[in-house]
Amino acid sequence: MWSGDLLHNFCRVAFLALFACLCSCEGDPFDRNSKEIAHGYRLKRIGNSSQFAFVAPYDTGGLIIDEIGWRKPFILARASGSQYWDRINTDRAEHIRISDAQRSSDPDLQSIPIESADIAWNHLKRHKQIWL
Repeated sequence: MWSGDLLHNFCRVAFLALFACLCSCEGDPFDRNSKEIAHGYRLKRIGNSSQFAFVAPYDTGGLIIDEIGWRKPFILARASGSQYWDRINTDRAEHIRISDAQRSSDPDLQSIPIESADIAWNHLKRHKQIWL
């Protein structure tokens, strides 16, 4: 009988500890507002549901974007109001900023379809990367 009470008390304490840990998280523990593109790069819905941020691996905040596109190994994103593109090579973990002219002159980049961030959001799955 005594061991049953001990087990019951242990389960109550463990449940309360787990509950406290989940409640103390700053973010959404189920990450409903974030969808992974590839290699930890994510599209995250922020504040106003029509705004999206492009977030790098291990970051909590990111670049507010209007447009985005991807084709392995590249991700292209344009910040709101910017004339430049952020180009990420996910195979090399390389991030550079390029102009429209540079994007148009590179055969690997010019073929990447670009969409508004909200349309791209609808193409992504919550827990599934586009590529590994």
